[in-house]
Amino acid sequence: MRGRLWLKYFTDIINSRKINLKYKKYHGKKWTPSKWTDFMYDIMDGVGKKMKCHVVHRRTEKKEYSGEYMDIDAFFIDNAEYELIKKKSKEWDPFVLPRAVVELENNFDVKRISYALWKILCIRAPIRVLICYQRGSGKVATLKKQLEDVIWRGSLMKGTDGDLLVIIGDENKDEESSYGDYFTVFEWRNDRLEKIEGLER
Repeated sequence: MRGRLWLKYFTDIINSRKINLKYKKYHGKKWTPSKWTDFMYDIMDGVGKKMKCHVVHRRTEKKEYSGEYMDIDAFFIDNAEYELIKKKSKEWDPFVLPRAVVELENNFDVKRISYALWKILCIRAPIRVLICYQRGSGKVATLKKQLEDVIWRGSLMKGTDGDLLVIIGDENKDEESSYGDYFTVFEWRNDRLEKIEGLER
């Protein structure tokens, strides 16, 4: 499954950083929700390199042009397609389908997380990923069930809709938590979000 390959790159990049996932600081600055998002953007860039994709996202700390397509946090566009369209049109916007789309929700609010899920499921892409967090394993399990309900009620996933990964961090984990301890990863299979077991730690 293509989503599993994306997930492997994601875990490889996080593990290569050799840092814990209860971030107290990011680039020397106090950890905040926006810094969590900045860190995840760095991870998205790393995944994009492994996928040979150009990653489009908003980076508020950079002065050069950057932005989002369709209000989606990260668009992964195949490098070959991106360069070909850019060369022909001499513009920065390649009108091609993304290889993956990712939403990073740095708020605990279930409505906002559900909206982020809905946004990526409205995009035609073979891989859709939602990354968010909650406090405690009980709230992670509750959120997973609520997101399943959102998908069922809206008939948002069909058999040919590609892969969906939902990655939920647990902010109650201690400072020594590994990637495998901090995140619980679910994928849409058999009409439900099934936990992926045996993640690399």
